[in-house]
Amino acid sequence: PHARQRLVDALGLARVRAFAEAGADVLFVDALESEAEMMALCEQAPHVPKMANNLEGGGKTPLLPRSRLAELGFAVVAYPLSVMGGAMAGMELALDAVEADNVPAQAQPSLQQIREAVQWPQHDRLGERYATPGAAETPP
Repeated sequence: PHARQRLVDALGLARVRAFAEAGADVLFVDALESEAEMMALCEQAPHVPKMANNLEGGGKTPLLPRSRLAELGFAVVAYPLSVMGGAMAGMELALDAVEADNVPAQAQPSLQQIREAVQWPQHDRLGERYATPGAAETPP
């Protein structure tokens, strides 16, 4: 027997239904191991969106195209390593350029574009709102 209970048994499916009945906004079960298990999840509480985790680096759940996941009943799909891997590759290229004493590529976003993407002005306003009076002052 496995320490980790499989979703497809009656108790696991009952838990999924219980979460749906309790008002879950999304249903997610980690490490489903087959399309059959994925389908079993999606057949439970059809009115509640299901989330798949496409762990590209070799997770237990089969990597399926978004179109197939939609056919099975998944409304949300995460691609955590695609985004992280792309960011890492970009950082490595930038650091290689710095190490080679090169000027950063012109294709990189400007400081203004970065500020807009991370909503920098909103962070500044929050900082001003919650600042402790005198905390930014330099001691004598």
